[in-house]
Amino acid sequence: MNDNALNNLTSRMKDDFYVGVVGSVRSGKSSFINKFFELKVLPYLNDEFIKNKIVDELPQTADGKQIMTVEPKFIPSTSLNINVKEDWNFNIRIVDCVGQIIPSATGYSTEDGPRLVKTPWFDDKIPFEDAAKIGTEKVIKNHSNLGIYITSDGSFGEFSRAEYKKVEEDLIPQLMSLEKPFTIVLNTKNPTGKLAQSIKLELEEKYKVVVNALNVIQMTQAEIDQVLSSALGEFPIEDLEIALPEYFAVLGDDIELKKLVDDEISNASNNYNKIKDIAKIQDYLKNTNLFKDVKLDVFSPTDAKVIIEIELKEETYQTILEELLGDKGDSRSAYISYLYECKKLSNTYENLGSALEMAKETGYGISVPQAADMKLLPPQIVKQNGKYGVKLSAIAPSIHLIKVDVESSFTPIIGSEAQSQMMMDNLLNEDIENSEVWNKEFFGRKLSEIVNDGIRAKIYQMPDKSKDKLKNVLDKMINSSHNGLIAIIV
Repeated sequence: MNDNALNNLTSRMKDDFYVGVVGSVRSGKSSFINKFFELKVLPYLNDEFIKNKIVDELPQTADGKQIMTVEPKFIPSTSLNINVKEDWNFNIRIVDCVGQIIPSATGYSTEDGPRLVKTPWFDDKIPFEDAAKIGTEKVIKNHSNLGIYITSDGSFGEFSRAEYKKVEEDLIPQLMSLEKPFTIVLNTKNPTGKLAQSIKLELEEKYKVVVNALNVIQMTQAEIDQVLSSALGEFPIEDLEIALPEYFAVLGDDIELKKLVDDEISNASNNYNKIKDIAKIQDYLKNTNLFKDVKLDVFSPTDAKVIIEIELKEETYQTILEELLGDKGDSRSAYISYLYECKKLSNTYENLGSALEMAKETGYGISVPQAADMKLLPPQIVKQNGKYGVKLSAIAPSIHLIKVDVESSFTPIIGSEAQSQMMMDNLLNEDIENSEVWNKEFFGRKLSEIVNDGIRAKIYQMPDKSKDKLKNVLDKMINSSHNGLIAIIV
């Protein structure tokens, strides 16, 4: 039997098809379960004993106001492992809940008061209405990994749409708070009729869950597959990958267009995170008008992996080049010259990069010389303990980077103490880490320019003799075999 819908859903549930069927009484829960087993389970079973056992355990159904399911029922009573093919087997168990009470129903009370029923969760019998509420929560929370909520448009039986709606408004928010995936089945005599379709759209808009309008008693395999597929859609996407062209993916957020694209992708993935939202993610990205095309490349229902491929507009590549190169891309010679300079700078940074990062983190960084930088000194004959040998020495430049925090101050004289206090209060209210502060102007110049001038002045004030002395001290420290303390007197 070809059953992709059931296969996909059981794979997503890690081969444990544990489903809680909930809703109001007399909505068609038991009928749905009977039809599901008839079409989706019993055909797989070759063991007549197990098949007959399940048939005996299926819930009773009937017309009228009389409540048929009076206590939660596990079907089968113990989970059953079904082997369909060599590579597909799954455990199955469906729970038929008592159902939330509709006041005009019969069978939940007696002449002596509330009807008491037995549940798996308490030693003593409890009131029917309590069993309905407690059972629904426990079934969805503890005994299943998927919920199917059954309701009705009131087109059959003896209850009105308003009575079913009142139960929905109480029970569906409870299901949503449990954060378990669930789907809704709207049981109706006329699934394609205006009333059913209107209620379907109303429920989907209100609860943001897929609603299937079906005549449960006459359900077909295709319609059950429809329910299973919509249930799969309520599971979260486990792995969402947005595939961008390689040249674009290597850019950082300092490129304005790259940051804009990353922000839109982040918004899409944050707002839409369920399997049913895949098309919405595509539509959202298409509507940004940033891309030439957005298409689904991979969707794996078994592990909820989704890959969406984005094709950029032709002009995007040129826009990126212009931002990276500026006027250096106006001609071939300027472009080649820029690339050549970048190559030389890249070689330099390859030698100094690690030292620079180390200096930023620790305050001191050293660039270790390469073999090409080494210079062999003339060999020397040396005598040691009455024996002779040849001393081979080499010299190589090591670049030492020292991070020095240079302080610069600027003191604008603006008038009275009150005016100064007002200015200070305004500055304190600003985010001093924000680049906008540096753009504030004082006497016609930006604060960043004024402070930077003071820093440059201090740096350039250091005499060449002091630089030479500092270098000589480092030479002696590095080449000395002693790790003693060196005092520098300025």
